[in-house]
Amino acid sequence: MKKRGFWSRHRDMLMLSGLLIVFVGGIFGIGSLFSIGHGKPRTVILPDKQFNSRLAPPPSSTIQIESATKLPNDFAIYDFEVADSNTIILNRSDRSYTGIKLSQLHMDDNLLKDIATNTEYGITLSPNKSKLVYSQYRSTQAQKTTYEYDMKTGEHRKLKNDNSYSRVFVGNESYIGYDDLVFNMVELKTGKKHELYSYDELVAKVAQTSNISSADDTLIMLDLYEISRDLSRVYVLVKLKENYAVYSFSLNDKNDITAYTPAQDIQQFKVLKNGDMLIQGMINNEQGLYRYRADTKKFELLVKGPIWSFDLDEEESRIAYFLTLEGQKNEVHIAYLNDRKLGSDTVIYRNIDYFIKLKWNDSNLFVVGSSMEKSELYRFSFRAW
Repeated sequence: MKKRGFWSRHRDMLMLSGLLIVFVGGIFGIGSLFSIGHGKPRTVILPDKQFNSRLAPPPSSTIQIESATKLPNDFAIYDFEVADSNTIILNRSDRSYTGIKLSQLHMDDNLLKDIATNTEYGITLSPNKSKLVYSQYRSTQAQKTTYEYDMKTGEHRKLKNDNSYSRVFVGNESYIGYDDLVFNMVELKTGKKHELYSYDELVAKVAQTSNISSADDTLIMLDLYEISRDLSRVYVLVKLKENYAVYSFSLNDKNDITAYTPAQDIQQFKVLKNGDMLIQGMINNEQGLYRYRADTKKFELLVKGPIWSFDLDEEESRIAYFLTLEGQKNEVHIAYLNDRKLGSDTVIYRNIDYFIKLKWNDSNLFVVGSSMEKSELYRFSFRAW
């Protein structure tokens, strides 16, 4: 048998080696020619008309909507609170329009369940979303009856001797309620009541602190007050003779009262972690959303215009607000709350009919619009880029 020659035995390997040498040599050769023609490297800026959008670095924070859900209903919604991303507690109309129903709505499957009928207006939900306190009117009783509702088990427990309304939780096991005469602290487990202030006493303290000649010139706004994060103070909105102001009262010392700088009008306020406040109202004949600086006792305008409602998320990093425009138009905005201004202010929805309220829950924003016969519930889910 004739032996194979060297080329025949190593032909494939030699051809592959030669191709690699040519390929590598070509790369370095082109690089050398480029270096000879250009002593220094340079950047070539291509005209932006060649692109559909500008080539620019992304902003430090951009708001993006992950999902949006719209749920139409054949009933009116008067008020609502958010228990979790899928569960809404709401005041809705009864079919006979004789009272208010307290109901629970699951958005994902549109499952509606009544918690109680013929209840008062307003929703008192504990901070951990586990307990709900409500009052119910019965035809056979002269006074309403107050109950605690367990959100997990669905059990109702009657609370003794409590005829209060306009409630706000202090922690998860007690709440403050007003009964037309006195502001009481009520313990859920024991049912014990502790009188904090009578209405007349509170009005007198406001008049004295602000040097108002007559207590008749003050009015406590019972539908708008909140508790400090350390659970030691209650903040209330007071209508004075010519303007509005926020006051804070200690829950432990009746002589400890703080008056904040008054404004022409205050429709809503929110106390921040650092002691500042967000104010929706009018300052110096200018409607808008303001930040009240606790250190300087001055207002700073964040958004100009007729704003109906706003809400902050739990971290106080994002704010949502509802802005009305000319021609019966409106906008729902979301923005980042920075120290001196709002960042990445974005319109997420326009022209919601009969706006009621908006509310944050984690990264979800809930918005409700309602007429006397029907309503729409929106849920927007966000993420930050």
